[in-house]
Amino acid sequence: MAENLLANQSNIQLFFKNKSVFITGGTGFLGKLIINKLIRSCPQLKSIYMLVRGKKGKSAQERLEAMFVLPIFKDIDPIKLKKIFAISGDCSQPNFGMSSDDMNILIKEVNVIFHSAATVRFDERLDIAIGINIIGAREMIKLARKIENLESYVHVSTAFSNCYRKQIDERFYNLPYSYEKLLQLYKTKSSNILEKMKPILLGPFPNTYVMTKAAAEQLIKSEASDLPISVFRPAIVIATASEPLPGWIDNLYGPTGIVTGVMTGIIKTLPCEMDFRTDLVPADLTVNALIAAAYDTNVRFTAEQKPTDKFETEIYNFVSSADNPLTWEMFADTLMTHIAERPTVKAMWYPTLITHSSVILHKLTVLVLHFLPAFLLDLVFIATGKKLRMVDQYKKIEKFTDILVYFSTKEWNFNNMNVKKLLGRLSETDKALYPFDLKQLKWNDYLHTYHEGILKFLLNEGPEKLPAAKKRLKGLYICHLIFKGAAYIGFIMLAWTIVKNIFLV
Repeated sequence: MAENLLANQSNIQLFFKNKSVFITGGTGFLGKLIINKLIRSCPQLKSIYMLVRGKKGKSAQERLEAMFVLPIFKDIDPIKLKKIFAISGDCSQPNFGMSSDDMNILIKEVNVIFHSAATVRFDERLDIAIGINIIGAREMIKLARKIENLESYVHVSTAFSNCYRKQIDERFYNLPYSYEKLLQLYKTKSSNILEKMKPILLGPFPNTYVMTKAAAEQLIKSEASDLPISVFRPAIVIATASEPLPGWIDNLYGPTGIVTGVMTGIIKTLPCEMDFRTDLVPADLTVNALIAAAYDTNVRFTAEQKPTDKFETEIYNFVSSADNPLTWEMFADTLMTHIAERPTVKAMWYPTLITHSSVILHKLTVLVLHFLPAFLLDLVFIATGKKLRMVDQYKKIEKFTDILVYFSTKEWNFNNMNVKKLLGRLSETDKALYPFDLKQLKWNDYLHTYHEGILKFLLNEGPEKLPAAKKRLKGLYICHLIFKGAAYIGFIMLAWTIVKNIFLV
């Protein structure tokens, strides 16, 4: 699509012509897609520098080369991929832990920054979350000040950075305390002491992820207001809608882990307010909006560089609930329909989903539908000498759902006027090349793509597996009915025993 539009080249393409981009978080889900879109849509882009941390014995360059094997990069001309360079470093280290040579390259070459690196674990240790999410943001600001020809800088936050508020506008909010206090504690306290202080430091925030992202925003407001910077707040980013591949996803974070668990029959109950709106956004539309925001930031910064002007840092709430709301009930019902039509051959139990707005009822259901069968299966595994322990697996699942319950039992009112204005300022060519209008998204079609993407990219199942999957589903349904019947009989016998002992003695 991108190359077909070159005859009528877009303003965004012209902006990125002969530009060099520096991106953190490039090996993450969103980062990979930012790089992919820039390489595909901006043929005259000069280069992309990725900050990559060595991991599991692999160097930065080896991790970059492993990324190119992914299906989203397979059809890209290898010559274009040579524009992408790995810079070895670590977000939480001074100067990103880069060599002086690499630092000098960035200072002289870079024009556009996408700072998307973050630890996305909600239950991350506080010192790690501060190191990556806050220290990383400060190090990027320091680097940005050194860059000789910086034209645009986008800091990627989250729509839930201020989730303790019901109304969330596109503006900065203050923490209950200064971000500098967190940095001071990070420098002077051990990780164990910080963990003990965490309940107090979190205050109204549900976890370390959103708290440190909010602190990073406060840091941006305080220390980067004179830079050509904007803050981009995406909601819950899930699989792509269409490009570079429909339904592409490479992780089990958030709703994707829940949906995959339901598909395989492992997760059968969830705490959720079904009438509440959720805020899910397709990854490719998110990336398009991010790239458009980078272009728009430069346009606004250039236009406002007059003696009497003060550049205002724009904040973009990229959310779906404001213009195209989706309730948890619509989300669950639509996906359960698709799961029934296209089950997975990896299902361990018949896919069912029971939701409760009451956490107490949810816990009781978990006991009956998760831990009781898991305990019985573990007895079988022990007897047969198998090492798998289902009770341990369900403890992990329950910890995961306990973290997510905050977001599935609340809803927010988001203002997204800046996103609407951004869309309105784009040319028709740019709107076609970088579409991100969530009003145009048809949820049923997209959720079908999402489900297919989980099957294809996470469960590694193609359409050829469908006959075996349907056969397996029929067998699991019979087992499901037998278990339900046994459960009902058990409850009736228990009730009769109680009644008999109380009234018939």
